[in-house]
Amino acid sequence: MTPHRQHLTWQRRILWSILPLILLISCTEVLLRCIYYQRRARHSIAVLEAWQSVKGRVFAERVKARKGQIRITYDEAWDQLFKSADPQVLDQARARYSSLFSEFLTATQNAQTQLIVLYLPSTEPGTDKHVSEAANRLFYKQLTQQFQVPFFDLTEPLREFEWRDVTLLPQDGHLSRFGNRIVARQLDQILQSYSAVRTRAKMLREDQIYGDLPPNLDEVMQYDRYQPFRLITNRQGFRNLNSVTIDRSRQRVLAIGDSFTYGLHIDNHETWPAILEHLNPAREIINAGIPGHTITHELDLFQNRARLVAPDITILQVLDNDLLGVHLNE
Repeated sequence: MTPHRQHLTWQRRILWSILPLILLISCTEVLLRCIYYQRRARHSIAVLEAWQSVKGRVFAERVKARKGQIRITYDEAWDQLFKSADPQVLDQARARYSSLFSEFLTATQNAQTQLIVLYLPSTEPGTDKHVSEAANRLFYKQLTQQFQVPFFDLTEPLREFEWRDVTLLPQDGHLSRFGNRIVARQLDQILQSYSAVRTRAKMLREDQIYGDLPPNLDEVMQYDRYQPFRLITNRQGFRNLNSVTIDRSRQRVLAIGDSFTYGLHIDNHETWPAILEHLNPAREIINAGIPGHTITHELDLFQNRARLVAPDITILQVLDNDLLGVHLNE
């Protein structure tokens, strides 16, 4: 008896013809993803890369939470500090800042690094908070004169342009790439006078975490939905593409500051420390900036970790919010 053969309909024939193509495309997609992962990842083991990714996301959430806490009291604290009828409020904040700055200077002297103070304007002209700028600039100038520390105020070079051109306004008041380039060019000229400065201190180890960021990150960060940016950190916890080495063939400059040094909402190569290094490859610029940091955090970072990279020059970036942070006991 001849077996009965079931003939495939034309629809099934088309389906069975397409399935191998779909399978081939799927395998190609998986292969390409594996190749992309190996080119992008800093770890050859996927589990380690995933762990670093999770750590980066947890860090971002912590920063967002802390930023939210600051915003709750930000306007009120600003009014307390700069609009109070009692001048002792501001005097106390300045006295505490001066004391902490004295400790920072002593720490840099002990570390045999040249300290430079950099002031960056941070308030939009025409707003209520802008009225504090002149007094704060004078405070930092007098403070650095008292301790005989070089002080460079970049207000005038930045104010030559529309504030919304040098910042990310209207979305955010941090410096744009253009603003960071202005800062870098000014510092490039300033540092030429310090080209011969070298420390006698030595960096002893490369396999330590010296910064305040998680090491080996390569993540897209998004503190708000409109301004994602790429954050890359080296194995020592700084926002740099390359790790700091014991080799001292270049002058080493350590940049300590807040989100204006870190470069909030912009990629690594758009920050002023990265642009400054690009302008003169004979310098190595270490970006140790952290959003929300003030003199208390910067002193802790330098004393306990960052000084161990043996910088020739240490740039302390300051702005008006530093006094606010001291006022809030951060």
